[in-house]
Amino acid sequence: METYIGIIPARYQSSRFPGKPLCDILGKPMIQRVYESVTEWDKWKAVYMATDSEIIGEKCKELNIPCIMTRKDHRDCLDRASEVVDILEKGGNGADKYIIIQGDEPLFDVRTLNADLSPSIVNFYTKVMGNYEMYDSNTVKVIVSKNQKAIYFSRYSIPYHNERTKRVNDGVIIYKQICAYVFTGEMLKIYNSLNFTSLENMEGIGLNRLIENDIEVQMRYTKYDSIGVDTPEDRDRAENIIKERYLNAGQSIDCDGNVTDCDKYKKP
Repeated sequence: METYIGIIPARYQSSRFPGKPLCDILGKPMIQRVYESVTEWDKWKAVYMATDSEIIGEKCKELNIPCIMTRKDHRDCLDRASEVVDILEKGGNGADKYIIIQGDEPLFDVRTLNADLSPSIVNFYTKVMGNYEMYDSNTVKVIVSKNQKAIYFSRYSIPYHNERTKRVNDGVIIYKQICAYVFTGEMLKIYNSLNFTSLENMEGIGLNRLIENDIEVQMRYTKYDSIGVDTPEDRDRAENIIKERYLNAGQSIDCDGNVTDCDKYKKP
């Protein structure tokens, strides 16, 4: 049976939302919500936060979240995860597969991982819901082949869907990437060793580095949606979704994380 280690990269410096890993989401810092969500999966050998920030490292210590400190020069979460794998494997604590879940995904549902994870690289996708995500450049879209391989990742709303040029009357279906990645240690090291590529640089999306080097990225569809928190507005959206989930369960949650039973709001 394959073993899995979870890696949650968290970078304190963010041009769009500085300090966002520690932003408060209904009484808890975001990294705590991500860690608690991720550790609900029952197949982990271990789960680690990965950061170059002493501030985040200290908060992890306070919250009893295992944390591995990394260098500050990593370009993206996969490069950072590659260093974590190197640290773990040199210490004899590696695994068959490493699952990287972004530290800004407080709504990640671990049921997404109950899929075929046998390929050496797996990513996940689901349908875009609404015009906000369709045209939001922070939401990464993906085109998937019939054999469930990623063809291209973009911040643009692909495929192009102008009514004048379409050849069918079908409705528009746009797919977005879920920011969870399954890699073998070897493939992470290969990713880290590759030169940056033109489409990766243009889109600001790391997985295009693999596609441009003819390395397959297997995609798995999930019905479990998630949103990344890239801006304060995204944080507000995440809070509203969490509140709605509590209401559906017959409870309410306030801004300090206090939960109250309120059966009168429970949906049938």
